[in-house]
Amino acid sequence: MSDLPVPIPVGWKVIVKPKEGKTQSEGGIDVSASLEAQNHLVYLGELIAVGESAFVTKTAGGICMNDWKLRPQEGDFVIFSPYGGLRIHRRGEKTPLILLNDTDIHAVIDSPDDYYAWIDV
Repeated sequence: MSDLPVPIPVGWKVIVKPKEGKTQSEGGIDVSASLEAQNHLVYLGELIAVGESAFVTKTAGGICMNDWKLRPQEGDFVIFSPYGGLRIHRRGEKTPLILLNDTDIHAVIDSPDDYYAWIDV
């Protein structure tokens, strides 16, 4: 990640740094031109910022996330909704950060390298 500061999410928002796609195919073909189109299909990444109410307040359905035994934290690798959120493009970075609701985080994983997204195929 660059030296640029990470935006501070408010409320129940979180910021994810998505896993970056390959820039070259196994056959040696440069696929970086299609990387921008692929960015919205990524659903694996690192949770880099968490709002003060994320994972601790009640959901719209009345579920109290404060009672959860596992709550995602900064530094965790997560699976998130690929079409949700707002892309935040930062100067000098190819891959945008994604601002999501906490309910768009679906699972915590050990490492994104143990899984593959569409961008890895």
